[in-house]
Amino acid sequence: MKKRKAAAMTAVLLFIAVSLAVTADQLLQFRQTVAFASSGTSAARIPVLCYHSIADNGGSNEYIVSPERFREEMAWLHGQGYRSLDLKEFGAILSGEEKPSGKEVLITFDDGYANNYAEALPVLQRYGFRATEFLVTNWVGGAGYLSWDEVKTLRGAGWDIMAHTRTHPFLPLHTAGVQRDEIAGSKAAIERELGTEVTAIAYPYGLRSEETMRLVKQSGYAYAFTFDDGWTEAGQNPYLLKRLFIPGGMGLGAFERKLADG
Repeated sequence: MKKRKAAAMTAVLLFIAVSLAVTADQLLQFRQTVAFASSGTSAARIPVLCYHSIADNGGSNEYIVSPERFREEMAWLHGQGYRSLDLKEFGAILSGEEKPSGKEVLITFDDGYANNYAEALPVLQRYGFRATEFLVTNWVGGAGYLSWDEVKTLRGAGWDIMAHTRTHPFLPLHTAGVQRDEIAGSKAAIERELGTEVTAIAYPYGLRSEETMRLVKQSGYAYAFTFDDGWTEAGQNPYLLKRLFIPGGMGLGAFERKLADG
């Protein structure tokens, strides 16, 4: 995981190195959208928390949050009166069908680590919280990743199981055909295994182009989440939704401030 996430920090250099493999139009579209998510002025604003792995061996890896720290953060949310949303409720608030109280939160996990089941699920159940798991479907059953049986248990506990592509690629680097296979293929795999509708996707590394966004929409998704740090607002493009990244090195005070800054 550390190598994959470190690679995201050099994505721009990677684009330069492989620029002959993509069209000039794709590169232009990527530059226009990679750092942009529109902001709205609606009162409907929701913090969407972005986690990855919940484990004790984080060290300097900011994508790993310790179980103790995760418990502290969830206990604080519960103590402050937050309620967790599923994606149906999330959509109802953004569309104006449901009035927000200001104490809603959408808790998300990327990649599909087995510790999301072993460590995160019991904590969330303790506080009556649910979450959304963005699953890399070709990794299911691999060492350190969720099995389909565990995924089904999460679903039975009220979690939404959504897509994070098939193999976690740098989507804009690839042809439309490859991107479509990654985007639509992960959706189809989850729907086949669980018999539930997949309405949202998280872009691997947060990377996307206009073409990527178009393919996501064509594949039947209602929402796509980025890695752009910030609150989700009703005025944002539904295919450029922001999240609040929660790093492993964040203390509880910083976590509280991040929720308060919205």
